[in-house]
Parts: sequence; C-alpha cells; structure tokens
Amino acid sequence: MSIQAGDKVEVQDRTGVTDLCVDGEQFYVLINNDGLLTVEDTDGFSSFNIPCRQVKKVKVDTNNQIIDELYEQSEHVHFYLYDTEFANAFNFVSIVGEPAYSEVSNTKWFSATNGKITATAFLKGDD
Repeated sequence: MSIQAGDKVEVQDRTGVTDLCVDGEQFYVLINNDGLLTVEDTDGFSSFNIPCRQVKKVKVDTNNQIIDELYEQSEHVHFYLYDTEFANAFNFVSIVGEPAYSEVSNTKWFSATNGKITATAFLKGDD
C-alpha cells in the first residue's frame, strides 16, 4: 500500500524524530519524496520529514471521510435519533454533552449541544 499526499499516517518508530512526535501520533502526508515523507500535524501548525518505513497508513472509512468533509464545511451539524427507548436516547445525546430533557404535548426528547454539533433523540410515544 503506497503512501501518497493527503493520506493519514501513524508513527510506529520515532527514531530520528523523537523530539517531533510520539508513537501512535497521526499526521497528514504533504509529500512523498521516494519514501521520505513530509508530514503535517492535524492542526496544520508543524511539519517534519520521516521515512515511510517508520509509519503506517491509517485506513479511513469512506463514511467517516464524507462526514469529516461535511462537518468542516458546515456552520452547524445536527444528529437525530427517532422513536427510541429512554436509555438509548440518553446515551446517544450524552456523546455530545449533558442531555437536557424536553417535553411538548405528547413529544418527549433529549438534546445536547457541543460547539457546532447538536444531538437530539426522540422517545417512543405512549401507544
């Protein structure tokens, strides 16, 4: 599996770059110059060179890549879960933050916001 510009890699061996990274740290590849990679940290503030034999390519799920791209371009992202049990609703919303319970008429839900992400889970109705 060849490593190309734009790929995400994980450091496996810090020999020669111990002051620049830690084992397991992930970086984006800017350039692959015959096996010598120029990598950049995920926040884009620093870059350095490391041989490709000292890293492994991180496999990125296509769905995760799509979600990441949409998130970066969005002003706000909202995730919904419908018609679920109390525990599932609470746990779903807890991923984002402290769940807040709301009820209007016969509709009950939990929601939480963290930055530009909001999660809302609607509880099953009383059938």
